[in-house]
Amino acid sequence: MRPLRWLSSTLLVLGLSTFGPMAWADATSGAAAQALFEEGKKLASAGNYAAACPKFAESQKLDPGAGTLLHLGNCYEKTGRTASAWATYIDAASAAKAQGRNDWAENAKTRAGALEPRLSRVTIVVKERVPGLEVRRDDVVLSEGAFGVALPVDPGERIFEASAPGKKKWHASFTLKEGQKLEVVVPPLAVEATATAGAGTGSPVRPPPGDTSGKEHGGGARTAGFVLAGVGAAGLVVGGVTGLLAMNKNSRSKELCPTAGACSNPDGIDANDSAKSFGTISTISFIAGGALAATGVVLILVGGPSTERASGKAHGPGLALTPSFGAGNFSASFSGAF
Repeated sequence: MRPLRWLSSTLLVLGLSTFGPMAWADATSGAAAQALFEEGKKLASAGNYAAACPKFAESQKLDPGAGTLLHLGNCYEKTGRTASAWATYIDAASAAKAQGRNDWAENAKTRAGALEPRLSRVTIVVKERVPGLEVRRDDVVLSEGAFGVALPVDPGERIFEASAPGKKKWHASFTLKEGQKLEVVVPPLAVEATATAGAGTGSPVRPPPGDTSGKEHGGGARTAGFVLAGVGAAGLVVGGVTGLLAMNKNSRSKELCPTAGACSNPDGIDANDSAKSFGTISTISFIAGGALAATGVVLILVGGPSTERASGKAHGPGLALTPSFGAGNFSASFSGAF
């Protein structure tokens, strides 16, 4: 008998521990719902229906009931939300019938019927149904089944939006009057600029033959020609400057070491070495600069006009030479845009 009594006590404790919180939560929700309901009635009696509607709606959410729905429907009707009131009366009629309150059900049906002629209705017409299409009315997503149906809508400003992957978003707003019938046409959505053919395939999109939206054929060669010609011209300038420095150093060396052969003057030896270095740089610069300049000129001539030049844009290459002189040495830096 003792094991059986222990088992019965354990099951009783477990049952109470499970039922207790649930019952407490239900009681708390019911109390809150009743308090909200009473506050809503007080506000409605004072004519403040705009403040009363949220109270009735929250009370209905916590503790659904046909009576609360009737008060909520009346509140919506008083604030001009005819479609919301009509739908709430329909729900109230069903709830009242389920509760056995046929008088409430008849009242709700009568009030819903009286609102029908006053309802504003909107019909959504979609011209093109594309994959992923989403149509919204005031942040409410409409299913495809709602397209083409005259749906009851509260009067006032209504916002409509349509979107789809790879398409530009469409939106429009309309102000409806009570009892107005409106047809909203959603046009075919335009393709977004980034949603071009070949996107996401990993391969570049090539323009069709004859497309002149970019540079014309030969524009790249012409640009390269300008770059090479500029660098070649800079090389010729460097060659000329270093050639002059080589001649200067050579003259200085001869002054300090007039006798050919061995020279014991350190400055003369240094000047002679500098003259040889500048002479080598000058020779290389002249050869390389001449070759690059010649190549650039050829590319410019055979490259043909570019779209940028035809449109009057001035984006030609530029090159700047900045020489620097020091004691016994010379340097040059280049900067430019191509």
